Amino acid sequence: MRGLLLNNYYSLQNNIKTSLGIALALLLVSFVAADHSVMNSIVAAQILIFSVSIGSSLQMDEASKWSKLEITMPIQRKTVINAKYLSFILLILTGSAVSIVTPALTYVRGIDTTHFNLSTGFTFGLSLSISTISIYYPVILKFGVEKSEMMIMVSAALSVAIRFLVWMLLGLLWKPVNFNGAETGYVSLIVAVVIFAVSYLLAVRIHRNKEF
Repeated sequence: MRGLLLNNYYSLQNNIKTSLGIALALLLVSFVAADHSVMNSIVAAQILIFSVSIGSSLQMDEASKWSKLEITMPIQRKTVINAKYLSFILLILTGSAVSIVTPALTYVRGIDTTHFNLSTGFTFGLSLSISTISIYYPVILKFGVEKSEMMIMVSAALSVAIRFLVWMLLGLLWKPVNFNGAETGYVSLIVAVVIFAVSYLLAVRIHRNKEF
C-alpha cells in the first residue's frame, strides 16, 4: 500500500505544485476584494483546483504503462483501488488545508469577518471536488484516459447539476431554500460522500473485471 501511495504522489507531484501556485494566486484576490461572496468563491476554487489535477496523473500512469505493471505485483486489485481513493482523499484534504489559509489571512489582516459565512465556499468546494472525482475515476478506469480532459469537465458539470437537484428537492420537500444556503451545501456534501462510496465499490468491481 505504501509503495502504491508513493507512486500516486510522484504522479501527482507536479500537478500539486501547479495547483498550489494557482491557489496562492487566488489568495491574492482576497487582498483586493475581501468581500463575502468573493471569499466563498476563492475558497471553493482552491479546494476544487487540487481535485481536477488527477486527470494528468492518470494520463502519466497510462503513458508509463504503470496500470499494467501494478497488477503484476503480489497485491490484490482491491488494494490498488484503496490506494487510489486514499490518494484522492489526501488530495481533497490538501486543497481544504490550503483554502483555510484564505480566511485566516483575512482575519490576521484585521478585517472584520464576523459577518462572513464561509460554509458555502467550503461545502461547495468539497462537494464538487468529491463528486467530480467520484464520477470521473470509474469512467476513466472503464474506458481509458483518451478523453480525460473532456471527462473531467463533464464530471464537474454533473456535480453542479447534482447540487441543483438537491436544491430543487429541498425546496419541494421542506421550504424555499437558497442555492448557496447552508442547507443546500450540507446536504450536497452528504450526497457527494455517498456518491464517493458508491464510486469506490464500482471502481473495485471494474478493476477486478478489467483486462489491461
